[in-house]
Amino acid sequence: MFSSTTPPADGWIPPRRPECSCPEHVDDLTDLLLPVDGTGAPPVRLTDLIHGREVGVRPAAPGDRWLESYDESDAGPDRLGPFHWGLWVGDEARGCYSDEAPWSLDQSLLERPGVEHVEWMDREEFLVGAPTMCADGVLAAAARALADPRVRHLPG
Repeated sequence: MFSSTTPPADGWIPPRRPECSCPEHVDDLTDLLLPVDGTGAPPVRLTDLIHGREVGVRPAAPGDRWLESYDESDAGPDRLGPFHWGLWVGDEARGCYSDEAPWSLDQSLLERPGVEHVEWMDREEFLVGAPTMCADGVLAAAARALADPRVRHLPG
């Protein structure tokens, strides 16, 4: 998963409550039920996903703070970031969103207040640029993104 809890060299330190800018925190969402896409299965409790370590957040590793993107021109790499948080969305949470949905999970996450950048690294890992949000706020934003009906497949 993500290994570093050391502040990056640029001096960013993960905000803590009450100095963060988060509109809500994960403990505000203890009763949130997340629909499961297309299986007829009952909704999943956010709290169960967190306790089962199927959703989590940590400060981004120093090497993940900035990414380089290359296009087909000779202009050189573009820098993406900065990213502050690593977000983990495991297999149990995978049923809460669909690859065939109108919106991808990263699109929904990017729409959350305080989230500036999102990069989907692989099936379960995201990098999130949210410099003024605390870890509990980023986790709440991820929960709201998973609850967004646009990230699930529409029947028909």
